[in-house]
Amino acid sequence: MKQWHIIGLIGCLLLAGCRQDNLCTMEEGKEVNVSLSLGMLPPEGTGTRATAPHIPEVENLIHDIWVIQFDASGIRIRQDYYDRDGASGLYVENFTATLVSASNSTVCLVVNTNDPNLADEQFWPNNLPAFQQKLMDIHASNDLSERDRMPMCGYWVGNVTEGQTLSVMLCRMMTRINLVVNNETEEELTDLTVTLSNVPTQAYVYPSINQAALPNDAYLTESFNDTFTGEIAAGASQQFYYYMAPNICTDEAMATKATVTSGGKTWSVTLGTDSPDTADRDYALYANNYYTFTLNLK
Repeated sequence: MKQWHIIGLIGCLLLAGCRQDNLCTMEEGKEVNVSLSLGMLPPEGTGTRATAPHIPEVENLIHDIWVIQFDASGIRIRQDYYDRDGASGLYVENFTATLVSASNSTVCLVVNTNDPNLADEQFWPNNLPAFQQKLMDIHASNDLSERDRMPMCGYWVGNVTEGQTLSVMLCRMMTRINLVVNNETEEELTDLTVTLSNVPTQAYVYPSINQAALPNDAYLTESFNDTFTGEIAAGASQQFYYYMAPNICTDEAMATKATVTSGGKTWSVTLGTDSPDTADRDYALYANNYYTFTLNLK
């Protein structure tokens, strides 16, 4: 299963070369207009009870686009912010952007930052290796109504020429946790609290395998708490949904943990890509994935 998550991340990257009819007309360093066609890589679903509280047409809307271009040497040569003026959609076709004519160029897209001032703050690194290690703030949330601005990323590599179409598949920069709580205590559960610890607050803007583990300051200093004021009858189930930055960690010490308390009792589960009984378990939670975890309260 772990290999499929890596394949999913690799699938975010759509590599394309320039068209044969443009090879002889390239003028290096000249501003050119290109057409962007953006699509969304389907999220990976893990677990046997995965359900979607939001359909993709709500979660994956494309509101604004940062386009950052690097030349063949990895030096940033252009960056632009495009606010789509209130337009949003699951896919974007024939969106005009200005780039620099360049061979073997890397064009990176970061979607839904909702911040045109990042360039003024020198947020984007001036070279590709630094950009590949760049982290962006991502805040955990259990409010589904906020998920119509899903931060997404993707990139394209090839020869940039006038009038060509760059087709890019985007992947989500967040992961979604579906926590299924089964009440097997034979008693009604009330005043239930869900606590998530080791919750990441930052995600890489450049999807890649072999991503470095998150630094310790990329996690919430306090746990993320969610209080459920309803009641869970004996034998009943309740599902909780959380969005957060992917947890790129290498050991259990930084793994995300879910803890449920009710009536003075506590239950917990350590989250990770692999099931708890897997040898050399992978505790990382990857971007563009839905994870479903079941917690049986006995």
